[in-house]
Amino acid sequence: MTDFSNTVLVTDLDGTLLPHSKIVLQKDLDAIEHFKKCGGTFTIATGRIYQAAEQFFDVLKPNAPVILNNGGLIYDIDKKETIYNCFLDKSAWDYTVALMRHFPEIGVEINLPDGIYAIRMTEWERRHLDMTHLPYKEKKLDEIPKDGWCKVLFSIENRKMHELEDYTASMGWDRTSFVSSGDFLFECLPKEATKGFALKKLAEVRNWESFTIAAAGDYNNDLEMLEFADIAFAPQNAQDIVKKSAAYITKATCEEGAIAEAIEYIEKKCKVK
Repeated sequence: MTDFSNTVLVTDLDGTLLPHSKIVLQKDLDAIEHFKKCGGTFTIATGRIYQAAEQFFDVLKPNAPVILNNGGLIYDIDKKETIYNCFLDKSAWDYTVALMRHFPEIGVEINLPDGIYAIRMTEWERRHLDMTHLPYKEKKLDEIPKDGWCKVLFSIENRKMHELEDYTASMGWDRTSFVSSGDFLFECLPKEATKGFALKKLAEVRNWESFTIAAAGDYNNDLEMLEFADIAFAPQNAQDIVKKSAAYITKATCEEGAIAEAIEYIEKKCKVK
C-alpha cells in the first residue's frame, strides 16, 4: 500500500474537482478516499463562502481545515473553529459604487458572514445564484452595513471581462485585491485574501514544512496557490495561464476525473521514490 502520510493534496472545487453538474464524480471520490486511507491529508481551497461550500464537507470529508472565501477564511470543520479570517477594507463600498456607475450592466452580490445579499440583479447574477442554490436577500447597497464584508462578487458577460479587469487596474485601488474567478465572475477581496497566502498560513499552523504539498486549480484565483505548492496540477479545461504554472496538466477535464488522475500521478511519484 502506498504511504501518503507526508503528502497534502489541496484542490479547488468549481472547474477542478466539480464538473458542471456540481456532483463529485465517483472516480474522484474513490481516489480521494484511497488517498486518505493511505495516510494522505486532503482538503479544499475554494472561492465559495461557507454556506456555498458546506454541502461538500460530508461528501468529501476533508481531514484538514478548509480554505474558503478565496483565502479569506480558514476553518476547521471538525472542531468548528476559525483559524484565520479577514474582511474587506471599508473602501470596498466606494469601489462597488464606482463599478456600479461605470458598468450599469454589472451584477453585484455582497457576501457577509450571515449570508448573501444581491445588490443588483442581472441575468449574470441570476445565473450565479441559480448555480449556488443558496438563499439570498435582495437589498440596496445603502441597506447593508459598510463593514464586515467577506467579498464582493461582480458578474458580467465574458466579452466585457477584460474591460472590467483593465478598469479596476487603472483606478489604483490598492486597499483591496481583484481577481477573476470564473468566465463571468470577478471578485473584490481583502488585500491579504488569496488561496496561496491561506495555504502558506495553514501549512505553518499544521507544521507541514517536511510534507509534499500538491495543489490543483483551474483559474486565475488559483495561481498563487499553485506557485506555493511543491506539485501543481491543472485539469485539461484550465485556463492557459494556469496550465503554464502547473507541473502536470491532467489529460482529464473536471468532467472526466482530473483529481483522480492527479492522485494517480502522486502515487506513481511516491512509488518511484
